[in-house]
Amino acid sequence: VSTQSTWGTHTNWGKLMENLLEARQKIEEEIRKQSKRTVIMGLLFVALTIAHVAWVAFSLTRDQTSESPRFLAQATPFDEFTAPFMEYVQNKGYPAEEHFTVTKDGYILRLFRIQAKNTKIQRGKTVVFLQHGISDSGEVWVMNDEDKAIGFVLANAGYDVWFGNNRGNKFSRNHTTLNPDKDPAFWSFSFQTFALYDQPAHFSYITRVTGQEKINYIGHSQGTTQMFAALADREATVVRHIDKFIALAPVVHMKFITNDFMNIGAISRIGFLAQALNMNEFAAFKPKGAVFSAKVCKAFPKVCEAQQWALTDADPSNINLDRWPVFKAHQPAGTSRQCLMHYSQLINDPNGTFKKYDFGEQENLLQYGQANPPVYDLSKITEKVYLVAGTVDRIADIQDIERLHSEIKSSQLRKFYQGHESMIMGNNPDHIPYILEVLSK
Repeated sequence: VSTQSTWGTHTNWGKLMENLLEARQKIEEEIRKQSKRTVIMGLLFVALTIAHVAWVAFSLTRDQTSESPRFLAQATPFDEFTAPFMEYVQNKGYPAEEHFTVTKDGYILRLFRIQAKNTKIQRGKTVVFLQHGISDSGEVWVMNDEDKAIGFVLANAGYDVWFGNNRGNKFSRNHTTLNPDKDPAFWSFSFQTFALYDQPAHFSYITRVTGQEKINYIGHSQGTTQMFAALADREATVVRHIDKFIALAPVVHMKFITNDFMNIGAISRIGFLAQALNMNEFAAFKPKGAVFSAKVCKAFPKVCEAQQWALTDADPSNINLDRWPVFKAHQPAGTSRQCLMHYSQLINDPNGTFKKYDFGEQENLLQYGQANPPVYDLSKITEKVYLVAGTVDRIADIQDIERLHSEIKSSQLRKFYQGHESMIMGNNPDHIPYILEVLSK
């Protein structure tokens, strides 16, 4: 599976400059509309990011490769920074399996499976499926301390734990006919595609392997978005096999998002710039860059804490900074520009409407038979849904989640003092006992 980033080759530089100038004009028009606070927050984040990048560059001049003995001595421990999923969990004593399934449209998806520590994989256990957020991978569920990592906690509680990887991330960057490095069509997807193709493929495969007809689903962030889309569309395979749906930091409506940087990115249509650069893949995994980023967080934890304050968690002290460098060493895992643009459209919608991707009027007519993208009808969802909300979450705001709760009559809502990232990488994950309680019902 290739891990190279997809940047188009431009032969017409005049056209490229024309595209960039047009994108800049659109961005400048939107930025002029922003509040003073939004701009200040954005500038603060940019300053922190520049400091982060500067340190990485400085490190590169000192340590040319991630194999430098000096760096190896500083990592704690080094194998956690670079070990792939299977090696990572097996080194900790967990039995693990790697599986592959193919979607109806040809994407090859990789899944992982673990069970309780120091045991062997067995059939007959209750299945729990974990789905990561945007530009993440199945690894995020096992990066925290063992007693705080949801994947490990569930395995040790006796569950058969499966980890999904959406198309386009570092574990599912493959296709039966398309080349992600050469074919832009490979990257034509967003969360509605995951709902239509990836999730059914995951569920069908897992039920065949385990013999279990019902699957408990836990999603984080985008992992919740794609399940809400699948259930609202009444996707037959998903509806047939899902049991309980636990939504951590659910992202559906985004009217009240308080992440100022994302607001700048969305409202200034950052997708215009990416499109002008022919950048179809976004945030591709770069092993050396990820390890050096982890090194920065290890050396300057407050810098990374401040970044998460600006991006995801209004109280970043909830994040387990001791484990954050390990998390950073495996991220970002990659996604598509279209995926980001779909969220941008949700943020830009003045009513916070949850709707399908807007291709533009002409393409919408071809795709949907109407000029505007269809709205997801959340009232159609009748499955058991458990909304787990963080009161200091800058992305999944409480007001938006309460609206979601009111639209899904079969849902329950619990609030915890958590942010967006501390739901996965928290140092005091008080929501985990609630997850175990829900699963035991």
